[in-house]
Amino acid sequence: MNISKQIEIGEVIISSDVLETIVGIATHKVDGVAPLEKGFVSSIKDKLGKKIITKGISVKVENSKAIVDVNISVNYGKNLMEIAKKVQEEVEKAIKTMTNLEVKNVNVTVSEVNITAEK
Repeated sequence: MNISKQIEIGEVIISSDVLETIVGIATHKVDGVAPLEKGFVSSIKDKLGKKIITKGISVKVENSKAIVDVNISVNYGKNLMEIAKKVQEEVEKAIKTMTNLEVKNVNVTVSEVNITAEK
């Protein structure tokens, strides 16, 4: 879902792909987060041009507030709850800073553990 804002001299539209990219970059900045492994659905999305950075990310906007769902892979040996909390904080900060959009929820699902990472 795109978000739009009317300003003095026209309209500004931010596409949902941009919101997902912002979330993806913020998520991968967190130490301990690893790229999601490719599954069947993600392989199809890659072939259709979906960016790898946005894999496992969904952003909806309801009543001018963002609702974010993020699936992450965490490196083995890291504290899952701590990493998830840092992801929530980074995502909220990035969305607010870059779009002035309020964030209602950042839901994090740890869907993989990366066992190839060094401890």
